[in-house]
Amino acid sequence: MKKLLLTVAAVVALSAQAQQFEVVECQQLSVGANTEVFHPIFTPDGNSLLVSSAGYDGLGIIDLKTQKYKKITDMHGAGWLPAISEDSKTVIVRQKDDEMQGTSLYSINLSTLEKTPVLQKAEHFNDFSFVNGKVSVGLGGKVTTKQVTRPVSAIQMPNEIFITNEDLKIVVYNNGRRIVLDPLKSEHPNWDTQYCWATLSPDKTKILFHCANYSYICDLSGKNIVNLGEMNCPQWRGNNHVVGHDEDHDGYYLTKGEIIIVDNKGQNRQQLSSSSSDIKTFPAVSPDGSKIAYHTEDGKLFLMTIKEK
Repeated sequence: MKKLLLTVAAVVALSAQAQQFEVVECQQLSVGANTEVFHPIFTPDGNSLLVSSAGYDGLGIIDLKTQKYKKITDMHGAGWLPAISEDSKTVIVRQKDDEMQGTSLYSINLSTLEKTPVLQKAEHFNDFSFVNGKVSVGLGGKVTTKQVTRPVSAIQMPNEIFITNEDLKIVVYNNGRRIVLDPLKSEHPNWDTQYCWATLSPDKTKILFHCANYSYICDLSGKNIVNLGEMNCPQWRGNNHVVGHDEDHDGYYLTKGEIIIVDNKGQNRQQLSSSSSDIKTFPAVSPDGSKIAYHTEDGKLFLMTIKEK
């Protein structure tokens, strides 16, 4: 009996240790009657959220102080990973042309909603970056760049690193040099390794990626792999934590979705959302790491405030 009590105490202690964050508040944002919004992304100033439709068509913006929604564009595909300037004044969006099987990029001024073409009907590409006024796109095995707005900062980055997915592999463009990574191939030679959600850490030293329902971290050469466990839509929270959603499904539909956080060692995994019938997915993390936005399967938008214990 004494041994059992000690075991229970140890489990409780470990459980308590894993709770690194306190959820201070979680509120549903009122964005208008019968308005469904999905795929939130914080603007760099942390004051607004970009949102889209369930299928990533169109783009809108929600002011977090007033909770007022404003439509930006109806463009097909505009909600798929738009990029926002550091001063939160300009957004770069896609316009997918299904007939021509091409994708264009447009710059939109968030105050005037004026649209300016950046790239016209390019062949398939996945990710693009928008840093210091310059758009970078991986096309045909090299990076194509275009200065779209005035540089936000006069300081030029010594290392221009661009991470993208090409043919379901991770591609690193580092100062013009292209490196294709397949981090899990040596560990799992029989896997059909297909990668998505590859993003660079804020300090530009690590890559976060997703493969076969699990999320991982590796260095820029694809080595020193850390398994974060089952986690979808992983997002950096600073350099030390990753936020994502944990889901279950019955083979056809999602039956559960909860917002989780884990440290960059794959330890101290914690569920942040309260368990409920709502299926919570696609979290976004504010620039200061204090807030997490997410949507439910039926288009409700929530804003969670957290603090580290």
